[in-house]
Amino acid sequence: MENLLQSTSSEITYPNQELMPHQLQVLKDQTRFKTLVWHRRARKTSTALEKVALEAFNPHLKNKVYWVVFPTYAEAKDAVWKDPNMLFRVIPKELVARQNEVELTLYLHGGSVICLKGADHPDTLRGSGPYGVVLDEFATMKYEAWGIIEPVLRANGGWAWFIGTPKGKNHLYDLYNKGQGNNSEWKSWLLKASTSGIVSPEQLQEARLSMRQDLYNQEWECEFLEGAAQVFRGVRGVMDAKPQKPLEGHLYVMGVDLAKVKDYTALAVYDRSTNCQVYQDRFQTIEWPFQKAKIKEIAQHFNHALIMLDATGLGDPIADDLIRAGVAVEPVKITEQTKKDLIEKLSIWIEQKKFKMLNLEESRFEFDNFSYEVGPTGKIRYGAPEGYHDDIVIAHALAVWSLQPLIKVKSTEDSLIRREYLRRLGRISSDEERFAEQEWAES
Repeated sequence: MENLLQSTSSEITYPNQELMPHQLQVLKDQTRFKTLVWHRRARKTSTALEKVALEAFNPHLKNKVYWVVFPTYAEAKDAVWKDPNMLFRVIPKELVARQNEVELTLYLHGGSVICLKGADHPDTLRGSGPYGVVLDEFATMKYEAWGIIEPVLRANGGWAWFIGTPKGKNHLYDLYNKGQGNNSEWKSWLLKASTSGIVSPEQLQEARLSMRQDLYNQEWECEFLEGAAQVFRGVRGVMDAKPQKPLEGHLYVMGVDLAKVKDYTALAVYDRSTNCQVYQDRFQTIEWPFQKAKIKEIAQHFNHALIMLDATGLGDPIADDLIRAGVAVEPVKITEQTKKDLIEKLSIWIEQKKFKMLNLEESRFEFDNFSYEVGPTGKIRYGAPEGYHDDIVIAHALAVWSLQPLIKVKSTEDSLIRREYLRRLGRISSDEERFAEQEWAES
């Protein structure tokens, strides 16, 4: 393929990578404001960098500034600056006059400047005059960023690209629809994995099996779904438990997510006979000896509850100390995979209403804001958005992980036979037996 880009120097030919038809179609289009809703691994970012390079090395455009903006500064650095297949593949270093890694800025031969930016603090985008701007992962970006950038581009005749995959029907959805209308300044494209041919059917099937169907439709088929960005749906439908004191003969489990300074230590206690939450607490900036004493006291209060404790990092010696103090602790090392398993069980159990939570404002806030991101290989990573906490969510996930589905008896005959069988096997306690009888009587 003929190179699209050439240096202003007659000695250097720009070694452009092979571009695919969907990339070339967008690059050749002259619309001023473009929205690209493409599936994961469709080369959105690299296509946008090609656009920036085309302009930066255009001899007719002198001393222009170009921005590539991500939701956060850290994302910009990791996704574009550090990745050798991104910025420094599209912009070879021999074409760079100098670079500033702290400011993530390239100063090119010919006078153009390329800056990577984060929109986590939108006010920092004020005061500069970019001519071309790419807003990457726009669906998860603070919309305020575009409100700051747009007047600058309107004044200097510049352009902007908005790229990403859907996260519900938010501002990316609005701009996509705007580009489907009759406004000559706006145009939009949507690319589904099932039709692009970029990802093999085998890989797509693997992705389909590893995630919920609605998330697959969103990330790979680019469907704008109501509430699809939420990990937990139907939370308020299970928030009807009431605080309770410990009952004689009942077994309890307490999920504990540890923190010392920045985050919170959160505790969530559940009655294992009813799968109902009975107690919750969280605290911050308390020294470890006091935290261990408090955790031990609460566990003993609830009939020596089993503690499911986050033993990652600093939690490991805390777990050891509690075990030596005679507390029943099951340490849980939270890796990327175990966190995925914990969160997905919690999400499924909420949708299926298999347990009940206390109706607390702090819990509602964390569950509503808990989110996910999909990496370049299609893996899902769960967590709180930057600036938010997920301590309560993790505490619940740890506790619910140890819960078992309640036994519901469907007939009197089945009730007698099944209860006696489970009792002899030691798999049902007298409290669970009474609860099963109550459930059957109410059904």
